[in-house]
Amino acid sequence: MKVKVEIDVTPKQYFMHLCEGIIKDIKKYTGKQVALKDILDGYYYERTVDYKNSKTVIRMNVGSLIPDKYFELSYETNDTKGRYYYDFSTENGKNYVTYFEENDYKEDGLGSYFGRMKKKFKEKSLQRKILNNIEMTTTYIKNHDDK
Repeated sequence: MKVKVEIDVTPKQYFMHLCEGIIKDIKKYTGKQVALKDILDGYYYERTVDYKNSKTVIRMNVGSLIPDKYFELSYETNDTKGRYYYDFSTENGKNYVTYFEENDYKEDGLGSYFGRMKKKFKEKSLQRKILNNIEMTTTYIKNHDDK
């Protein structure tokens, strides 16, 4: 799933917002305090979460990141593998973010007609969620950024 959207914040603001979120996540799940420079060339950590009455380990891989241009995160569990990235650009004085997400997970009936229809509906729903998430993120940045 790939979506390109105009944003009304700078690529630097959006990029820094994503990095600050990952830095907080690393602190929460590992107890380690890292700085932006520590994650730019890539960073691996694990999250342990409760899921269906058991503990699940999510292996997280950050970057490599290109400040104000490119942000990537991948994750893996025993059942799921995923990757997403944000690619920032400026065209004709307007700022854009291209969001890309791919997942590889076990799903019943993918090869069947109903499985394909289910996947198509999920993609449309995911696209709406992505657009809403980008809009909410830019609103948050504008309301909380003092730079």
